[in-house]
Amino acid sequence: MTSPTAFQGECLQGLDFERSEDGFLADSLKVGERLKENFDEKIIDLAIAMNAVPEMESYLDEDLDRLDKLELKTRIFGKIMKMDIELHSLMSAIDCEEEKAEQIASFLEKELRKKERNLTVAAIITGAVVGVGTGLILAADNSRSDWPEYIGIAGGLTEVFLGISILRLDRRVSINHPKNILRDVYLSEMRPAYFPPATWYYFNSKNNSKEGVSLKDQLLERWETYNMNGDGMTALLSDGGEYSPELLKNRSEMLDQLESQIALISKDLLYFLNQIERFY
Repeated sequence: MTSPTAFQGECLQGLDFERSEDGFLADSLKVGERLKENFDEKIIDLAIAMNAVPEMESYLDEDLDRLDKLELKTRIFGKIMKMDIELHSLMSAIDCEEEKAEQIASFLEKELRKKERNLTVAAIITGAVVGVGTGLILAADNSRSDWPEYIGIAGGLTEVFLGISILRLDRRVSINHPKNILRDVYLSEMRPAYFPPATWYYFNSKNNSKEGVSLKDQLLERWETYNMNGDGMTALLSDGGEYSPELLKNRSEMLDQLESQIALISKDLLYFLNQIERFY
């Protein structure tokens, strides 16, 4: 079965970011001692992600007049807002694909139930017709006729055919997703064009947790434990393939976990904002 609608379509449309990742290395080299003395690694890592290290360094200058400090604070807040908008745009795209996977899984299950019900009803009717037909022939005292046997054999074969038809129902749907978010997160070391650079940097950074484990690595560990231990990995990590309702639900769960993991960055952005407020 082919999916009745396009799987991706509008989900990732319009998300295209071109900033070079070289900027993160350049910003990390600009981090001075004053920044390290006043902020923890999480704050510094977010400043690198937002390309806000120079503004942060200047913001800590005690000799800066109030107006200049307000201007710097406004610029920093603008970068926080930009990263937050990019973050939620990506989350919306992921949620779009998640909802589509759930919708197609529900559609496929309904279609299967309808076909199974129709075939089951046909089998019941066949059995009833065979029983009634045989009974009528016997009631007519046509004991020498071979028709009861013929009807019984024909009815039995028909019921077998209907039973096999139920077992052989097409339980999969063909779906294409050339831009595969799961594959890009799981396998790619390079940032996909639809992934905001700041979000990708922070998502992969090992400097924003005490354990030294990135948000991405935490997610991949859960995927490998709970979602990637069955059949269908080829479809999940390729340009598309044949999906059963169960595999579609698995894809939806993985996308939901990805969205939740990325959403944690919003919490860190709030923490960043509160830390900035301490110095004004």
